[in-house]
Amino acid sequence: MRVEGVGGRAGEARTLPYDLLHLVPPQSAPDVVKNSALADPQNPAGYVEVDRSTLQHIRYPDVFALGDAGSTPNSKTGAAIRKQAPVVAENLVAARRGRPLTAHYDGYASCPITTSRSRMLLAEFDYDLTPRPSIPLIDTTRPRRDMWLVKKYGLPALYWNLMLTGRA
Repeated sequence: MRVEGVGGRAGEARTLPYDLLHLVPPQSAPDVVKNSALADPQNPAGYVEVDRSTLQHIRYPDVFALGDAGSTPNSKTGAAIRKQAPVVAENLVAARRGRPLTAHYDGYASCPITTSRSRMLLAEFDYDLTPRPSIPLIDTTRPRRDMWLVKKYGLPALYWNLMLTGRA
């Protein structure tokens, strides 16, 4: 793979060896968020500036954000949102009642990585990149056929039938 400016001067291209290459396109908040007072002024991606644990806005205590709009320093994945939503719900109710925010998000994210036409592994981790496997008795960090079946059939069913309806 040829890259520019890595380990050298800007504009200088180098070839880097790799065993696995996982590319992520640049991401940012939608323009309506990026161009608003809610955006994090220190973040050029324009995400809503939130406390990474409570998901409450730093400057506007009546605002909470999660998922693709929030400034949490982790992957913007459906698995992350699934863990963020209950935190926002609980903390929003607490804030409206004038109580302390007791729900906390630990940065959980999950990335299914297909390693062949019939195998996949599931990388699950928190803000500290500590592994956080969520399926008991199965080593999801190794490529497995059953994990590929989960990705092909289980995750779409979870997303469409449970997550989007608020039941997962």
